Amino acid sequence: MINKQMNFLDKPWHVQALIFGLVAFMLCAGFWYFVTRDTRAETAQLKEQIDALQQANAKAQVASQRINDFRAAHSRVQADYDELVTLLPEQRELTNVLQGIQDRARGHLSVRRFSPKEDFQENFYSGKPIEVEVSGTYNKLGIFFAQMAAYQRLVSISDFSILKNSDQKGGRTVEGQFLLTAYYVSSEKLQAAAAPAAAPAGKQKKAKPAAAAKKAID
Repeated sequence: MINKQMNFLDKPWHVQALIFGLVAFMLCAGFWYFVTRDTRAETAQLKEQIDALQQANAKAQVASQRINDFRAAHSRVQADYDELVTLLPEQRELTNVLQGIQDRARGHLSVRRFSPKEDFQENFYSGKPIEVEVSGTYNKLGIFFAQMAAYQRLVSISDFSILKNSDQKGGRTVEGQFLLTAYYVSSEKLQAAAAPAAAPAGKQKKAKPAAAAKKAID
């Protein structure tokens, strides 16, 4: 043993340094492999769990964004439905609507004829045409038309003609004849329209109801 130590000490210094380096490397490698093996396994397992959680979090963010989009779309559909209900009264309210129109006409004009005709049906709404004949001044007739354009219910005026009044008593200088149509919706169709508005917004990809009704009427 002493001879081996003497032989080792007799070796050149760079050989001794190399041997010490090899021994140190083997000790470090053994320590790293045997002592840190469990720690490295736990670290790898934790990394896998973190990667899985990050993927799940990304999917959750996408799902959350879709839910927000669905809610926004549902709100738009509900707003359109509410607007449509405001513009189109129910059938039971039609009498009051017609009376309101007639009162507005009488407020400015002399109503000579106010003759409701047979109703007509469309896919969603119905219409009540009324033949109207009035007399008054040109300005007051224009005021009445402006009131109908801004009326809170959906009405239209078509087939109108304006003629000079042969009898201009009381300042009535013109006669107006036109077809006034008041639109309404039946209770059955209103309930059918309410069902899609209450459904999940992700399925509501149709055109806006109010816009579609206005376009169809125009």
